[in-house]
This record gives sequence, structure tokens and C-alpha cells, in this order.
Amino acid sequence: MTDPYGIIDLAALKQPAGGAAGGSGTGGTPSAHEIAVTEQGLEQLIGDSQQIPTLLLVTSARVPEGEKFLASLRRGVDAKGGSVRLGVVDADTEQRVAGALRVQKLPTLLLLIMGQLQPIVEAVLPDSEIDTLLTQVLEVARQQGMELPEAEAESEEGAEAEEPLPPLIAEAYEAIERGDLDAAVAAYQKQLQETPADAEAKAGLAAVSLMRRTRETDPTAARDAAAQRPDDLDAQLLVADLDMLGGHVEDAFARLLDLLRGADQETKDAVRARLLELFEVAGPEDPRVGPARKRLANLLY
Repeated sequence: MTDPYGIIDLAALKQPAGGAAGGSGTGGTPSAHEIAVTEQGLEQLIGDSQQIPTLLLVTSARVPEGEKFLASLRRGVDAKGGSVRLGVVDADTEQRVAGALRVQKLPTLLLLIMGQLQPIVEAVLPDSEIDTLLTQVLEVARQQGMELPEAEAESEEGAEAEEPLPPLIAEAYEAIERGDLDAAVAAYQKQLQETPADAEAKAGLAAVSLMRRTRETDPTAARDAAAQRPDDLDAQLLVADLDMLGGHVEDAFARLLDLLRGADQETKDAVRARLLELFEVAGPEDPRVGPARKRLANLLY
């Protein structure tokens, strides 16, 4: 699959500016770690991404649920205390910036890191997925050698208002923050031994396992290997993981489901297990999970 993003098309900004469409823009209270992206500030934003990963949300006041999505991202970014930044592009007033980012659908969420763009999703994500997404972003940043600031401590008022996390879930979060994915997996697994129905632990274990499987992977080499060896199950599973990590959820599901046609039982078992993990990462509210589950059942049974 060809990534249409990668490099930002700054040449698009050198064309004569056209009239901007009307619109009230994006509202709400900005995050403490948010920047309104403009044509004049885009190059600086790209430079800054060498030091801090930046989520870029291209949206409009016309987007259904757009304000709610923006508010969720703001809360999530604030909770990370400056280790990740949110850039907001109002597509109504910054049409040429949206063009330079090669946006085709609103809302579009991108990751800008080390001067490169990675697409995440062209849809509104449910609240339940925001924290997992930000955890993955920080892990990608650490893999690229970024030194990130520690999350700011919560205020006493905020801490008192929130229910304390179960000890093992808190232990897993702490392990993720310090980059110890093995310890995070162990904590989640222990939580599930004690409370098998814990949905947060299931989702957390799936997300951290995904990060652990891909943390030392060369994406280009992995994709080349999968293209050259279409019958290599491990190679296909790894690329599906990379698709999922990069936000290409439908590609990840489709790659694995296609492996089930005419597969032997061992392959079916391995693909089914991996798909169930990726369903947990996406979350039950993701609209792409239901159709993929149905197709999985049809192919298996």
C-alpha cells in the first residue's frame, strides 16, 4: 500500500491563495498544549516535530461530532503533560494548509513526527480509544529516540475527583510511561487472572502487545518481506500489526481476513487469535469491528 502522506506538500502553499469558504471554525477551550495551525506557522510546526510528536486534527465546525472529538483529544493531550502536542487545522479558514496535508475527508487525524506525516484515521474516534492512541504515539516517539517530558502531576482537586485505578492497571500505566512494555504486559495479564472480564485490562493488554511486537521492526523491510512472501504467515501478521499501529485499521483487518481463504487449521487459529487482539485494540465501538467480526465468522464457519 502506498502511503499518500509521508512528505508535506509545501509546494501547495506557494500557489495563489483562493477565497476561503465560510465557517465558524473550531470552538471550545483550547488545550494547554495546543496550537492553531496556520499557513505561516506550518514550517515551524514541522521543525518542532523533531522534538515533540504532534497530533494534527484537520476539522471544521461543520463536522458532526467534531467538537466532541476535539474536546476528547484536548483532554487526552493535557493528561500527557506536554509530551505530545495537538495541532488543529480549521479546514474552512486554512484551506491551503489542508491541501498541503493532502486531506481528502473531514475530520482527518494525522501524526507529525520527525518532520514526517503518518495518517491515523479519517473519522471521529470514540472517547474510549483516545488514551490508547496517545500511548501508541508516545511509544512511536520513544522508538525514534525522542526524549519526552514527564507528564505533569494532576492537581489535588482533579485527583480527588477521579476514582483511583486498580493497582495492577496503575502498575501497567507506569510501566508504559517508562517504556517497559514487558512489565506492562505482565501487569495486565495478572489483572486478567484476577478479573477475567476486565475490559480495560483486555484492551490494554492487546494494545501493549501490539506495541511490543512492532517495537524493533523496520517497517519498510517488513512490508517488502510480506510482499515477496505472500504465504509467510508471520510476515503477514507483522504487516497487519504495522497497519494497525499506523491507524490503517481496515487494511489490517482485510489483510488477515484474506489469509483465511483455503487456510489450514493452524493458520486459521493464528489469524483468528491475532484478529481478536486487534479488535480489542480498535475497541468495540469502532464501526469497522462489527463487519470484520461477521466476515471472520463466515470464513471460519
